[in-house]
Amino acid sequence: MAKHFADKLLDAIEGKQTPVVVGLDPVYERMPKQIREIAARSPQASLSERSAAAVEFCQSIIDIVADLVPAVKLQSAYFEMCGPSGLEALYRVADYAHQQGLIVIADVKRGDIGSTAKAYASTYLEEVYIGQGKDEKAVTIDAITVNPYFGTDGVEPFITAARENGAGIFVVVRTSNPSAGEFQDFKDASGRRLFQFVAERANAWANLPECVGESGYSLLGAVVPATYPEDAKLLRAIMPNSIFLVPGYGAQGATADDAAAAFHEDGWGAVVTSARGIIYAWERPEYEHLGEMNWEQAVEVAVRDMRKDIASALARRAGAEE
Repeated sequence: MAKHFADKLLDAIEGKQTPVVVGLDPVYERMPKQIREIAARSPQASLSERSAAAVEFCQSIIDIVADLVPAVKLQSAYFEMCGPSGLEALYRVADYAHQQGLIVIADVKRGDIGSTAKAYASTYLEEVYIGQGKDEKAVTIDAITVNPYFGTDGVEPFITAARENGAGIFVVVRTSNPSAGEFQDFKDASGRRLFQFVAERANAWANLPECVGESGYSLLGAVVPATYPEDAKLLRAIMPNSIFLVPGYGAQGATADDAAAAFHEDGWGAVVTSARGIIYAWERPEYEHLGEMNWEQAVEVAVRDMRKDIASALARRAGAEE
């Protein structure tokens, strides 16, 4: 039987001594020139050429960060932009990340009515075969993000597939974008906001039979952004045994102290993601002196700096709680 997802993720965090997750958002126009040259056979590279560049870029990032972080998060949209070859590229990157000992989270935000949700769950939480002939191999993804808007019958197929395959899901409870409040802050007569209702329902799903691992955490986690730290504290109380996937740090403006609000006082219960701030680090003022030719070094320094930043924030929070 496959190891429970939450237990596996927490073990990986312990092994790397950090809850930092690197996001892989391969935007062709922002890739280093050395990588883009792989695909630059014409002024407008074909979709297959862009897919090849995405694989090369992401595998290079993985080589840099594999010893420093427990997991990577693949943003499917940037792979899907490349058409059918892009979807295969996503699975090739996932396979490579597994070879380097990393947990793979696919940010797909899928959700639909029951029968279609079951198809989505099968697509992302069961084995997929890539390659042909003797090169054919099975590839899996460890966890995906799920849109809960369709309610219980739209989420249950993902929970079932996760239980059966030792995988996990992160239900989108709160998002980091500026206009998130247009819907998520809608209040009932008592003043409770919509995202609180979503969290309460998600907590019930998280505690369904066989969802909680030996660690006490569920295979069903939640997307909870660092950009709304007071809301993160509120959600931490509503969903005590769900691991939070925390976007918003860095490029979206949230600080390490903001991100720390999503954790329990013991420093567990969440992972903090950063994509643009890491994989395009050489564009940032503090690393631009390294230059694009040394982009790999910029990525490594940025990851190490983020590790220290998050660790310091968690230590400050632990000290404040004593």
